[in-house]
Amino acid sequence: MKKWLIVFISSLSFFLSYFSRIAWSIVSVYSSLKPTVVADGIIFSLFFAGYIIVQIPAGLLSDLFPPRNIGLLSLVGLSISSFLSGVANSIVIEYIASLLMGLSAGWIYPVTIKILSLNFSRSELPIAIGYYSLAWPLSIVIAGLILPYISINLGWRFSYYLIAIISFVTALTYLSFDKKRGEKLKREIVVKDKNVIIVSLAGFMFFLAYWIITLYAYKYFLFIGLNDYIAGFAYSLLALAGIPSTIIAGYIIKKIGVKLTLSSCELFYGLLTILLSFFISSISIMIISTFMGFIRFIITPANSTAVSIIGGKKAGSVTGFANFFWQSSGIIAPLVASFVILSFGYFFLWILSGIIILISSLMYFTLLKI
Repeated sequence: MKKWLIVFISSLSFFLSYFSRIAWSIVSVYSSLKPTVVADGIIFSLFFAGYIIVQIPAGLLSDLFPPRNIGLLSLVGLSISSFLSGVANSIVIEYIASLLMGLSAGWIYPVTIKILSLNFSRSELPIAIGYYSLAWPLSIVIAGLILPYISINLGWRFSYYLIAIISFVTALTYLSFDKKRGEKLKREIVVKDKNVIIVSLAGFMFFLAYWIITLYAYKYFLFIGLNDYIAGFAYSLLALAGIPSTIIAGYIIKKIGVKLTLSSCELFYGLLTILLSFFISSISIMIISTFMGFIRFIITPANSTAVSIIGGKKAGSVTGFANFFWQSSGIIAPLVASFVILSFGYFFLWILSGIIILISSLMYFTLLKI
């Protein structure tokens, strides 16, 4: 299979795993199940609980066995769990569906990073991962633009049916992948490099704040008075500028290095997050969201490049290990956000999130050695 077709299929797979987890942050507003703030938090947390449980096994198995088989099965699972979420007639069923969705989606990132590391040289890898990482901003942009429309005109359940169909079709494309590639690696899996720990912990801090932003920004935009469609557009702006920045990110990383890219971009992203509390007009929100989107999606491929370079031939294992910590923040983030919103309000939420990101930036700058 041609290399760039592999990038496309891998990126589409990751798009689906990401889109499925953020969909509820928008469609829950329109859900006939009428979830409370606490119920929303539980649904988000259950997804991430399932997601992180499989991170390390996904990394290990993608180093030992054909990654295509793992990718295919995870997408089939995502299809089934998305359909269940769509037909759910109670919050309890939605809880179960969210957990199963996380258990399915969690395999995709380690597996696809492994597939890319097998097909691209170290010099090619940042560029390939840059294009692969388009899945991140595109999922947010598309979620903000189409999910309010679909939910209002076709019903909130249709969004999950759509995810289910596309996931199943994408799963079938994995049959064209080389099933023997994963078997070329040794079966020794050991994480020794302290850089892995630093990337894991600093990434945890960043993603803790990031998931608060991603899961609650749309509700915040409604809270400050934006209507449904403008709020959806503002939410999309959190990633829209990330489309060009993701493409050029690989070249930036090659030029200034992973460490400086991560620390400097997180510094600016943290400061912009704090500004959400102080500039609440629709124009201000859109400007801040645009800059956040541009910077955020330089950070994304930088994270992926860091774990792939540190991991080398064990890229699957290192990715799974690091992503275990990164995405475990998704369990804590909605619980923290729910508490802060109910106790102090949205404005304090963004200040707290910004400070957490600044701490992550400092950790990368002072501790990372690559």
